[in-house]
Amino acid sequence: MVLLVILVVVTAASVYIATAGYASKLADYDAYRAAAQASGLDRIAPSPMAPLSLLRGGLEYLEIIGAVIAIALGYLSIARERANRTIALLQSRPVTGGERALGSFLGALAVFATLVTATALVGILSIGLIAQDWISPSEGFQLLLAYLAALLYLGAFYCLGAITTARARASANGLVVSLAIWLLVVLVLPQIGDTLDADNQLPGGLFQALTLDRDGETSVMAHFTGYEKTRTLIEDTSFAKHFERFAFAMTDVKDRYRPFTLGQLLRETRTDIIWLLSATVALFLGLRRTYKHTPSTGGNS
Repeated sequence: MVLLVILVVVTAASVYIATAGYASKLADYDAYRAAAQASGLDRIAPSPMAPLSLLRGGLEYLEIIGAVIAIALGYLSIARERANRTIALLQSRPVTGGERALGSFLGALAVFATLVTATALVGILSIGLIAQDWISPSEGFQLLLAYLAALLYLGAFYCLGAITTARARASANGLVVSLAIWLLVVLVLPQIGDTLDADNQLPGGLFQALTLDRDGETSVMAHFTGYEKTRTLIEDTSFAKHFERFAFAMTDVKDRYRPFTLGQLLRETRTDIIWLLSATVALFLGLRRTYKHTPSTGGNS
C-alpha cells in the first residue's frame, strides 16, 4: 500500500510539474481554432499539444522505482517461503514446479496490475484536471499499450528477483545480485547510450536546433554509421531501454513519433516489442526451471 501511494503521488507530481504553461498554450490554440472556424476556414492546423507526453515522468518512475519494487517482491516471495518453511509442504502436494512458477508469476502480475492501473488513472485525471486537456480514445488505447508493456517489464524483474534469491544460499545475497543487475540494466547502460546520442548534445535536440526533419537526421547520421552502431548496441543490451522506447513512442514523448499512426508506431517499435516479449518469456522460463529444482530448504533469509 505504501508503494502504491508513493507511485501515485510521484505520478501526480510529475504531471503537475510538466503542465507548467501547458494549459495556457492549450487555451491559445482553442482560441485560434474558434476564430478560424468563425471566419469560415476549411483547413485548421491540428493541435500541437501532446497530452500523453505529460506522463513521461510517471513512466520513468515505473521504469526505475517499479523495477525495484518488482525485484523486492520476487525476493520476498522466495525469502518468506524459506523463513516459513513452506517449500517442503508445497513439494509434498501434487503441484509441479511449473505450476508453482506460473501461480507465483500471475500473482505478481495481479499486484503490478493494481500499481499500473492506479498510476494510469491518476495520470489521466491529472492531465484532465491540472492540464485541462482530456485524452482521446485513440490516445487512451496507446496509453493502454504502454502500460501493458509496463506489466511485462515489471514481470521480468519479478522473475529476476525470484531467480537470484532462490539460487543463492542466503536470500539477501540473491537480492544484492538482482539489484546489481538492475543498476546496470536500468541506470548505467541507458545513461551511456543517451550520453553518446548525437541528438542529445544540445538542449531540445541537436537536429531540431538544425531544423532537420527525420530524413535530414538519417542523412547526417549516415556519415557516422560505425559510431551509431556502437551506441545502439550499448543501448540494445538494456532491457529497460526497450521498454522506455516503446512507452515513449506510445505516449508521444518524442516529437518525431507524433505524426505516426498506431500501425506506424508498432512497426517502428517492433524490435522493442520483440525484446520485451523475449526477455519476459526467457526469465519466466528461468523461474520455472528454478522452481523445479528448488530444494526444500534454503539459506538464511
